[in-house]
Amino acid sequence: MERKAIGSFDNSRLFADIVFSRTPSETLVGGAAARDAALHILALQAVITAHEQTGGAEAMMEIARDYAVTRRAFGQPIGAFQSIKHRIAELYGLVELARANCIHAASREGQADFITAAAAARISATEAYDSASRDCVQIHGGIGVTWELGLHLHTRRARSLAIEQGNLLFWEDILVDRLTGAAA
Repeated sequence: MERKAIGSFDNSRLFADIVFSRTPSETLVGGAAARDAALHILALQAVITAHEQTGGAEAMMEIARDYAVTRRAFGQPIGAFQSIKHRIAELYGLVELARANCIHAASREGQADFITAAAAARISATEAYDSASRDCVQIHGGIGVTWELGLHLHTRRARSLAIEQGNLLFWEDILVDRLTGAAA
């Protein structure tokens, strides 16, 4: 076995390419069942990733909220401004929707609709984390893009998680196929 480190966009995670040479193996599943087994394993991983994304989105929402109630402009907290209030309220809705989808997907493992639930969880969690990381930086203004707060680390994590276990388009296709195709 040979292991080679791979550089990544999100430097808080370690990636490696593992090469097996002359390693004995056996086929566990073949034919059409192989695709179903691979999709099931991918969905299990996607639900775990969706939970991580939801936690990151919630953290970003709370950071934005805390900053909005302490930072003052024109004699009042910036959280009093309608645009900031609405952004944080929208983030709250996205986080709660993602959380509900994640819990639902985790509870459906082993059921016929698990893949559908996993796709919904993955889509909503990706949207929540992407929006939360972007909006948190915006709410912080100029300080949001500095190393002082480390918000860029969440943005990197949001972007790298968005493409792990299939990107948003992949999971949208799975969801559409499940809701309208032969699996419906």
